[in-house]
Amino acid sequence: MSDPDQLAPFHFNEGFLQLPATWRDLTLSVLSAADNDSSGTSFTVSRDTIPWGMTFAQFAEREISSIASQLKDYQPVGQENGVLENRDTVTSEFIWSSPQGKIHQLMMLLDLAPKVLILTGTVPNSMTAEQRDQLITLMKTFRLRDVISDIAQTV
Repeated sequence: MSDPDQLAPFHFNEGFLQLPATWRDLTLSVLSAADNDSSGTSFTVSRDTIPWGMTFAQFAEREISSIASQLKDYQPVGQENGVLENRDTVTSEFIWSSPQGKIHQLMMLLDLAPKVLILTGTVPNSMTAEQRDQLITLMKTFRLRDVISDIAQTV
């Protein structure tokens, strides 16, 4: 177990904080399409932790099954495994009904064991092939931060 008084840098867009190393990062970043775009298209970045004794593949399967059981009128469109930054990914595309209407989402889970980064593109109504391609392109721009050099700069 780690010392609860030990601090570690927590990095975010504008900078970083020194927080207890035992704290979990549960941040959620929600990005909206361009200012003049009223389509409701968004892109979110969230995080989770793979439970002890579970593989990334098991976690991804559990997460997708959980989403399927929680969302009204859930309809799977497709699912594929891949690799990004030499890490395994599972990408799931699905449609569901919200009180505001139909929602079409593309979600990529990225294995950063013991953590998982979850990138989700959301389009109200139906996602076009071009929108899907653009969201996949956005997801594929992800690059891992060099945490060692970031830590060295904070000391």
